[in-house]
Amino acid sequence: MKLSSVKQKMASEIKVEVIRKETIKPSSPTPHHLRTSSLSVFDQLQPETHIPLLLFYPNNISDDVVNNIDHNSLFAERSKLLKTSLSEALTQFYPFAGEFEYNVSISCNDHGARFIESRVNCPILKVLDKPDFGILEQLIPIAIKSEHVEAGHLLLVQVNLFECGGLTIGVSISHKVADASMLSTFIKSWATIALGSASTASDQVLLPVEFGVAATLFPPQDVFNSPQPTMKLIKDNCITKRFVFDASKIAALKSKAASAAVPNPTRVEVVSALIWKCALQASRSNLGFTKPSTWNQAVNMRKISGLAMAENILGNFVSFFTAMST
Repeated sequence: MKLSSVKQKMASEIKVEVIRKETIKPSSPTPHHLRTSSLSVFDQLQPETHIPLLLFYPNNISDDVVNNIDHNSLFAERSKLLKTSLSEALTQFYPFAGEFEYNVSISCNDHGARFIESRVNCPILKVLDKPDFGILEQLIPIAIKSEHVEAGHLLLVQVNLFECGGLTIGVSISHKVADASMLSTFIKSWATIALGSASTASDQVLLPVEFGVAATLFPPQDVFNSPQPTMKLIKDNCITKRFVFDASKIAALKSKAASAAVPNPTRVEVVSALIWKCALQASRSNLGFTKPSTWNQAVNMRKISGLAMAENILGNFVSFFTAMST
């Protein structure tokens, strides 16, 4: 059987059924003086797409115990906790509950975040064993290429309950209000609130005054205010693959790659170098000669900008560097 046929069969066996949709608003209204959050030039430059994140929570208990648990009640309890804590988190990250005003600002009007509950007709390990992107896409609330008009919200959450009691939480957020680092900060703050180890007044949760700093440091540019061409994700002739590197293998790579020029290469550097090296070898093998190539890497600018105010900056503060091999 062809690999594509196997994947189609697997996808057809696994069903994700949406059982409830609702809107979660901030637990406290956003003050009037914070009702508009200006975009920085870094926000303006981001495509109008959504960043997806999928978190897995297997049920680490025995089958005997699992069979005696009322999964519906447990799911309802967990879902209630997630919604309550999300509402509190949105009070701190209030632009995420707002609406996008084309490439100028976010209207922080407490429009809310979308919250979806669904059931999956298989154990969570069936998805984790050999992840299939066709199935994983069903566990996040909206496709990555979706624009705000299609999404209806800047932030969307989908909680998926599996037969075994395991959960996945799919999060999608507009790239206009967050980059990957900002999304990570939000998830950590939401988790802290959900665990009960911080109140909304705690210094562990980012405070609203930090929004707007980026627009002050990096003012928006009028040239980006007019509608730009829609970004199209071209999938023709593209293949998506998953590579898993054990920690011990990465440590060995770091040791092998160390040199006088780079005595302590990072994990990202050694794994990137290995993938790029293999791609170059494959290209040379296919073509009979070596073509020039480039490696483009996204970079979180918060820790390397040298600006004291920038380390906890909210919104987008991401750039790129390019390495070239001739």
